[in-house]
Amino acid sequence: MMEEVIYDEVEHEDEYEEMVAITHPFSPSDIKLSNPPMNLGDLIEMINAGWINFGTEYQRAPDLWNKKKKSMLIESVLLGLRLPAFYFEEVDKRKWNIIDGLQRCCAIKDFCVDGTLELQGLEFLGDKFTDKCYSDLPFETRRDIKMLPITVNLLAKGVPDFVKYVLFKRLNTGGVNLTPQEIRNAVYHGKAIDVVRDMSKDSVFVRFFGNIKKDRCQDMDFVSRFIAFYVNDYKMYKPDMDSFINESMELLKNGKVNVVQMKSDFHESLELCERLFGLKNAFRKPLHGSERRGPINKAYFEVLVTLFAKQFRHSYDLLVQKKDLLLMNLDAVMRTNSYSILFSGGTGAPYSVNKRFVLTTNIINDILV
Repeated sequence: MMEEVIYDEVEHEDEYEEMVAITHPFSPSDIKLSNPPMNLGDLIEMINAGWINFGTEYQRAPDLWNKKKKSMLIESVLLGLRLPAFYFEEVDKRKWNIIDGLQRCCAIKDFCVDGTLELQGLEFLGDKFTDKCYSDLPFETRRDIKMLPITVNLLAKGVPDFVKYVLFKRLNTGGVNLTPQEIRNAVYHGKAIDVVRDMSKDSVFVRFFGNIKKDRCQDMDFVSRFIAFYVNDYKMYKPDMDSFINESMELLKNGKVNVVQMKSDFHESLELCERLFGLKNAFRKPLHGSERRGPINKAYFEVLVTLFAKQFRHSYDLLVQKKDLLLMNLDAVMRTNSYSILFSGGTGAPYSVNKRFVLTTNIINDILV
């Protein structure tokens, strides 16, 4: 019996990137990062006043720590230990977005503001503080908590988006590292990300990707890849992939994309993919020596959906007529290492991007003649 594919499995991608490429050099003066003197009591007051934004787009799971891990953070505070630095972005004087330190802020909020955390699993202070809430603590202890100095790095309002993206990624040092799409959602929130989110709710897209994990914005990352190659010619690609995608976000943000046409082309291309490949096989490479399909491949999705939407949108009927030949030719060439590697290794390298678009275009053209 043929083994069923796993719907929410996405193939790991080696993008050949070690750091975020700075494609637009900027002056250090653009990085407006200050260090306001603060203690934990200042942060507690800001959380209590609702000035700290826990609902930032780039961190969609704001409460990942269990009770024991939160309790251990509070124990560190009770011991007078300095906490790791917090990074915030100033939206305005009464609203800060959390860049790094969300889980720590959640623990502090649960214990010191909401009073919902009862301390558990303490290593050093268990005899004295186990099962205690903040309100159970004596005044002197609560005062000591509030007096604990903390290090706050505050990114000023008005920092350019592309600078902000680099900083978000390089300052992302916490225990739950942000994905590029999560950071992108924070930097380009508003018009650009609204388009990405709306396209991720396309009815056909949901049929393909409704079961993949969304807590790290993986579905939106697929859409962002399509948008990047839809609004920019693949021949103009320059590494890295994140920077290339971010350029398309700038175009969306500045109203330089025909969004209505793009959404229509996206939907119709996905409908074609469903007719050609079916929901279970689309965007999956064949496994060598097997009839089974591998996980969903982002580069395969990017190439097929973009080419159908842009270059072959007037050939849909003929492509469906020659479906069997197309599938046979794609399968055959994808089983060769020289072609398959373009979709798995170094996918963000210019050679790989250009080559997979050119070769896939040639395969489609060959069956249309």
